[in-house]
Amino acid sequence: MGEDLNINQIRKDKHEWATMLLFRSSYSSFPLGEIEKSECPDFLVHTKKGLLGIELTELKYDRQNVAFNPRGHEKWLESIMEGAQQEFEKSSDQKLIVDVHFFNELGPAVSRPKDEPSLLLHDGLKETILKIVSENVPEATGQQYVVDRRSKYGFQNLPSIIEAVYVKNVTGRYADGLWYAGISAMVKPMSVESVGQRIADKNLKISHYNTQCCRMWLMIIQNSFLMSSLYDPQKAYRALHHRYLSMFDRVFVFERSEGVVTELPIIRVRQNKT
Repeated sequence: MGEDLNINQIRKDKHEWATMLLFRSSYSSFPLGEIEKSECPDFLVHTKKGLLGIELTELKYDRQNVAFNPRGHEKWLESIMEGAQQEFEKSSDQKLIVDVHFFNELGPAVSRPKDEPSLLLHDGLKETILKIVSENVPEATGQQYVVDRRSKYGFQNLPSIIEAVYVKNVTGRYADGLWYAGISAMVKPMSVESVGQRIADKNLKISHYNTQCCRMWLMIIQNSFLMSSLYDPQKAYRALHHRYLSMFDRVFVFERSEGVVTELPIIRVRQNKT
């Protein structure tokens, strides 16, 4: 049990490191300084102006509003992507960022771990993604290569359940690759309520963060604004322009698939000192 927890923590740390490096490269105003992995908050940046703390979080699901365990479904997709990454890196020293967009048909019926057809689909998707990526590794320029049905390779080789595969070679710039499923079914749409709840939850914990930090940022990770069939562009627009109560100095939404960073308007509130 302890060994499993340790492996999960290592995976979580690697995933967070890769996401942080993506955020830094996507946000032109990211401060110069050494980045250190931490706990409470997740990262520390040693800048000339002092210690900057950065906390990472993702939008959470309303479990009572769905007919299956969305976190279990997410873990099922994560295991596919992690398996493909591990197999690729056994025979290649290239560090890639791989984002696979699945069609919404990939829903709860296929993500039950004890279901034999689900296991076959799981392994089949892992091998398919590994094959697609291995045959479409771009040069290490940082440019993203898209395999979809508009490309000759994608038209001939993409299974019906995969919409597109995005591949970026970051060898020499990032220590670790990042493979993830950017679009999948049953993802909570962005709204003022969902973003506000995430910020409020983190506000409650900020008093336990590193007291040496002179500034604190919150990064809300969103794989894609189009991840759900329930996506409402008007709600998303309002969510990105609403002014939130925050104990953090700055709050960002990081749309990881497209590398888009949006700073949210906030009303800064101070911690109650006891």
